[in-house]
Amino acid sequence: MTATLEAPLEPASADEVYVHRLEPRRRGPVRRVLLGALDLWCATQGGLLELTRAGDIVVRRRSDGVEELRVPLVPGEDAALALDQIREQLESQAPDEFRARWGIA
Repeated sequence: MTATLEAPLEPASADEVYVHRLEPRRRGPVRRVLLGALDLWCATQGGLLELTRAGDIVVRRRSDGVEELRVPLVPGEDAALALDQIREQLESQAPDEFRARWGIA
């Protein structure tokens, strides 16, 4: 009986290595209160800044959940569209190509 050692399979696409999702921005309590007050003031003046609703697209390693990339969304930017763009890149690019494109070490 001979044992054959097989090389581990390389992931075909980056979505096998990474997972992405929309996460709230990291803010301290003072900044949250200030942005909430500014949003309230803007709403009373007829504006829609929605600063408190801004978030980031975060790409994490599937294996351990470590954050590899955080892409801030500007207020008013379509989060669904940005998520779809990142998803398409994850599905269509090899892991090394995705890391090089985004500057992930």
